[in-house]
Amino acid sequence: MAKVEFKKDPNRGVKEKAYKKIDETKASEPSKTFDLSKFTPEKKEVEKVVEPARQTTMGRPRKNKVYSTIRIQKNTINRINALQNTLEYDTQDDLVASLLDRLENQLENEQRIMFDMYMKTYEARDRKKSK
Repeated sequence: MAKVEFKKDPNRGVKEKAYKKIDETKASEPSKTFDLSKFTPEKKEVEKVVEPARQTTMGRPRKNKVYSTIRIQKNTINRINALQNTLEYDTQDDLVASLLDRLENQLENEQRIMFDMYMKTYEARDRKKSK
């Protein structure tokens, strides 16, 4: 089998590429800088007075209450929020508790017995976990 020889083009790669010259980027200076001498404690106190005190009831749990998380679909959450606002309940917890109370009152005798048994079981389990 004959050897194949490749011959390079003599004009290829001889020329150096002419790169575009890039000018040096000068650092810009801010139009305003912080001056500690102009910042007085009086201004700091004025800023504190201007801030209104936020009164939020959400965030922290109520005293002597234990909270847990349940998984609910987004559309159900929207329904709960709409009912809460329509019926003017303060929290979702108040709304859900009210609706559950109404359902409990509608239970028949056999359902009431089963409900009481389940409640005793869950309460005993919670007491056991909390110890």
